[in-house]
Amino acid sequence: MSNDAVRAVNFAILKAHRLGEPRVLELSHDQFRHLRLTGDPADWSLTRPFAYRGLRVAEAGASKGRVLVWDRAREAPMVQRIEWPVGLLQG
Repeated sequence: MSNDAVRAVNFAILKAHRLGEPRVLELSHDQFRHLRLTGDPADWSLTRPFAYRGLRVAEAGASKGRVLVWDRAREAPMVQRIEWPVGLLQG
């Protein structure tokens, strides 16, 4: 995963805060593997379940990458999609 793709994940997390409380980073297996290899080690928890920047990471085979958010005001789940750079790990 290039620096552009890591920035896309981090930007999606920042944007998710507009929606509520980000809780889960959902990625395909390949996206998870690449983020694990190229993301800053300081951003990862050292214990399971894996967490990236405080968000639990869930692998979902068909996911195109998204941040799952809990909107406290509406008491409802919300979704912030990751806007990948063209041609990079889009699912």
